[in-house]
Amino acid sequence: MRAIIGFFVMVQGGLGLAGLFFADGPWGVLRHWVELPWPAYGALFVAGAALMVWGESDRKRKESGAAA
Repeated sequence: MRAIIGFFVMVQGGLGLAGLFFADGPWGVLRHWVELPWPAYGALFVAGAALMVWGESDRKRKESGAAA
C-alpha cells in the first residue's frame, strides 16, 4: 500500500516540477487544491520515491522471510 501511495505522491511532485519548469504552471491534480512553491513539489517527489522504496523493500523482505 505504501508503494502505491508513494507512486501517486511521486507523480504529483514530478508533474508539479515539470509544469513549473517547462510550462506556465504546475501540472497534476494537486494544483487544484493547494498552491505550492517549487521546493515543495521536489519534496513531494522525494517523499513519494522514499515511500515506494520502503514499501517494495518491506514486501520483498516479507516474501523472503516466508520462503525461508
